[in-house]
This record gives sequence, structure tokens and C-alpha cells, in this order.
Amino acid sequence: MKTSARYETAIELIDQILENPTVPSDRLLVDYFRERRFIGSHDRRSIQETVYAILRQWPVLTFYQRQLNGRQAVLWFLRVCEKTSLDKIQAIFDGEQYAPLPLSITESQSLELILPDSIEPDWVKAATPEWLWPYCQDRFGQDAVLEMQALNQPAGFDVRVNTLKMTRDLVLETLENENVKVHPTPLSPWALRFESRYTLQSHDLWQDGCLEVQDEGSQLIALLTDAGPGMHVLDLCAGAGGKTLALAASMQNKGILIATDIHEWRLKRARGRLSRAGVSNVDCRVLSHNWLKRQTGRFDRVLVDAPCSGSGTWRRNPDLKLRFQPDDLKELQQKQQQILQTAADAVKPGGRLIYATCSILKSENEDQVDQFLQTHSAFSLINVGEVWQQLLTSPCPAEGQTLQLTPYRHQTDGFFVSILQKALS
Repeated sequence: MKTSARYETAIELIDQILENPTVPSDRLLVDYFRERRFIGSHDRRSIQETVYAILRQWPVLTFYQRQLNGRQAVLWFLRVCEKTSLDKIQAIFDGEQYAPLPLSITESQSLELILPDSIEPDWVKAATPEWLWPYCQDRFGQDAVLEMQALNQPAGFDVRVNTLKMTRDLVLETLENENVKVHPTPLSPWALRFESRYTLQSHDLWQDGCLEVQDEGSQLIALLTDAGPGMHVLDLCAGAGGKTLALAASMQNKGILIATDIHEWRLKRARGRLSRAGVSNVDCRVLSHNWLKRQTGRFDRVLVDAPCSGSGTWRRNPDLKLRFQPDDLKELQQKQQQILQTAADAVKPGGRLIYATCSILKSENEDQVDQFLQTHSAFSLINVGEVWQQLLTSPCPAEGQTLQLTPYRHQTDGFFVSILQKALS
């Protein structure tokens, strides 16, 4: 495809993303390319990278033009983010077959008016929605721009070695013998990081269930849950089962691990992954209020990977920048507190409730834990660092009683973990 045709395709895809606000962008891209198999793999990769780069820069683009469609987003991305000259933009938007229509006079005049970078406000430099910027400053202080810029970069490619089937050292040796560029990560003892994207699905290690794609930060949540063999463990918001798989390995396939979610289709995906990984101690079930009421005081560990803004995953899901709105945050905070209160009853005396999110916002993290503790005197906050020292040899990166991971400081997604212990009586 010509460059102009790729940008025309990017325009179409961004318009589809804007028209389908409840559908994840990656699913839209998969469907789009499936219906257009004539687009080659190189072109697909280039178009996808362009679309994701534009989504990452969406707050920057809205600074120059508040209301954007696909065409305007591509134009401003080329001009502001790629520093493309007006002449080159006009050469791309030439109106030839499969190319975008030529620029109007208004578009040409608008694109000539670009502010120097030094005049842009910090939220633009950080490519963060303006309304969310105070929350970022509250979290990161004077490092806010650097932290948010790190969340604006493409994510690394991490896998978790399934210790039910193979050790990390053996997997590493196998891949290195195949000249695959991969190395252990510094925090999780289960993780390997590829230096570039790698197609795992055709590899024997993947097909045999020895590997799962999982960010190192997500693995640390499962580790800090400290689920041991023989325990009764509840993964309350299991989704497609990434952390469930890690918990099962931590339990050595011994004990009872129940994975629940409100959506059957997510659990269906989890069952397939669990089977491939050789996991046999997990019961997947659609969550119901009546079932949960009968689980009072049953579990040694309850993991709540709560629904959240997903702000810590912007590297992977940049479309969340334009989908997530202030009202969504208020709704999520209410839901998070409700889930915490529900989960508390399922914890046995002496057991632990692990509250985690993939958010960087204090209002979804520390504030929720503080609010919960004010109304649940049976629970107390355990210092994450103490649990870390018992389980891991690497230095704990926690700066307080809870753990907030970020791409800038830890090269992981922006995960939060807190550990709450229930009194024996």
C-alpha cells in the first residue's frame, strides 16, 4: 500500500473507534483486517501502529482541535506529533485513488498555526486528558509529566513461565538456544521479557502451556496474594483468568481456587487457558449474589482485581484516554467500594483480602482502602514490603504500606496492590 492509502485506512479505523465507544479498539482492528485480507501483514502492522500512536496522543490533538474525527486526528497527528511539513501532508492528502481527499483552505490555514512546545500546558506535554491531570499531579507531584509520558510509550512484551510445567531457567535456556532475545525481569521470579514482539502461538512452549502472556506487574499481584498449597482461595473478578493461572501455579495445583466473574464469555476463555496450562484445582463460576452469601468466612485469600479506569494500562489500551470520563470515575469508585465490602465477608478470620487495580489514581487505590478500613474494624493493612521480603529476593519497590507500580519507575504497567488482614476474632 502507498503511504497515503495507509493513512486513509487509519482515518477509517479511528472513525470506527469513535462510533463504537463501548468496543475495545483492538477488537475493532481485528474485525476490520479480517474483512480485508488483501491488506498484507506489513501494512496491517504499520496501520495499527499509526492508529495506536494517534490514540496515545489524543489529548494533545484535542488541545489543537476540541472535536476530532478520523481525518482531523490524522492531520493534527502528522503536523503536531510527527512534525510533518504542510507540503508533505498535502502530498499524502492528494485525493488520488485510495488516498485521503485534498486539504481544504480552512484545514491548510489551521495546520499552519502551531504553538511552540514550550507554550503547551503540562497536561498536553504529558498527553493526558485535561480533566484527569490534577489526579496525576496528586499521585506523582513534580514527576507527573515524566510518569505520564512513560505511560504514553508502547508496552514491553512479558510472559509468565508456568512453574507447574517448567522452570524459568529452562525456558530461558530453550529460547536463547533459538537465538530469541529475551531476559529475566528484575521483580517477578516467573517473568521473562522479550526485546521485541514475538509470535508465541506457534511455539511448542506456548502450545504445551509453559508460557502465558502477562505483564510483570500483574504477576506481582498474584505473588503478593501469597496463595499456598492447600488453601481456599477466591479470585473474585477473574476475567479471562490471567491471575487465576498464576495463583494456581503458586498453589502448586493443590487446594481450592474459585474463579468468578459476572460474564460467562470471560470465564469460557479462562477455562481454555487453564486446560492448556494443566491446572486442575480451579472451579470457574458465574458470580451470583446467592452463591456469594453462602461463602461467608470460607477463604484464606480473596483477591479483588477491581474494575477500574485502566489508567495504568494506557501503554496497551490507549483508546481508554478518549473513552474514560469524569462520570465513569465516580461510578467506578462506588462499584469498587461495593465489591470490597462484598469480598470482606468471604474472608475467614486470619485470612487476607488483596485489593488491586490497574489504575494510577489514588481515588481508586489508597482512598478506597482508607474508606474500607473506616467501616471494617476487623481488617488491618499489612505492609506490602513485609510480605514481599517473605516471598521474594528482589528489593521491594513499595514506598509505603501499599505498592504502586508504574512504567517510569518499574517498567511495568501501572498496578496497585494492598493487603488487608482479617483479625482472628
